[in-house]
Amino acid sequence: MVDAHDDGPLLRCTGVRKTFRLGTGGAGGRGGGRELRAVDGVDLDVHRGETVGLVGESGCGKSTLARCIAGLHALDGGRVEFDGRDVAQLGLRRNRALRRDIQVIFQDPYSSLNPRRRVGAIIGDPFAVHGIGTRRQRRSRVQDLMDRVGLNPEHYNRFPADFSGGQRQRIGIARALALRPRLIVCDEPVSALDVSVQAQVLNLLVDLQEEFGLTYLFISHDLSVVRHVSDRVAVMYLGRIVESAPAESCFTAGRHPYTRALVSAIPMADPDVADRRERVTLTGDLPSPASPPAGCRFHPRCPSAREDCATVEPRPQDAGPPGHRVACRYPLDVDATVSPATVTGGGR
Repeated sequence: MVDAHDDGPLLRCTGVRKTFRLGTGGAGGRGGGRELRAVDGVDLDVHRGETVGLVGESGCGKSTLARCIAGLHALDGGRVEFDGRDVAQLGLRRNRALRRDIQVIFQDPYSSLNPRRRVGAIIGDPFAVHGIGTRRQRRSRVQDLMDRVGLNPEHYNRFPADFSGGQRQRIGIARALALRPRLIVCDEPVSALDVSVQAQVLNLLVDLQEEFGLTYLFISHDLSVVRHVSDRVAVMYLGRIVESAPAESCFTAGRHPYTRALVSAIPMADPDVADRRERVTLTGDLPSPASPPAGCRFHPRCPSAREDCATVEPRPQDAGPPGHRVACRYPLDVDATVSPATVTGGGR
């Protein structure tokens, strides 16, 4: 991880919105033409050389936001600025250059690689698409990338099926690294891997960041992994960022009840420590993004909710150390204890 001190963010998301229109659901007409607000007004900054962890329950909009940032989804509102430039306003030539600067490591190393193509061709695709080098030069650069990510360059002509899950993810990392990007969006890069392999891939990502000065947006639902790799953490709930803070502040002094609940669910190796720590068990299910609650979206499941939380939407506010912001009308005190007995809710 690189300490990021610069004059502005490399990536800035302002009011980003992405909506999907639900289908009619066939003869039953269940969709009804409703809209699913997957990302609904997200503000997020990522500075040069740092790793920002983006966490939240499945379905909260993390991967959709990642695809909006990478240009794989068109925005329905808001702005994504990269190095001070509005991505939506770039012409074709500049947009092509931008795609060299932002790359993605996908979650599933099995489905993100074409099983019918050889590994050398897969990693070399970015060079071919952007017209970089001769065939011999591309082969040399691909083999160098394979060596850097811990793969045997002699396996250039093998197919993805000849590699293990961890090796396939290394292939995906090499492909993302090919054009020397400035920002890599890591979308659950280790969740599909065996636990024994996860640490190897995480350490590789950290080493590559130091070697090439990379910036990461690291998306995961595994808070233990996020704590290990991140400089800052943003907590997402139902399409919105509810808390953002330096990593250690987020894990030890979270102010949002949802953050506190996520942290309390992190597995602990020491059973004595696990018995002593605060446990927060939320009731109710995650509401549908197609029909989010009014006011604070977390209020049906919040142990600290008050009457006005159901009607007034909370705005982000400073909450302690620099860079710590929370979208909650009644943020928890740092030393406050949330009793599981008080956790009730009418999750929809």
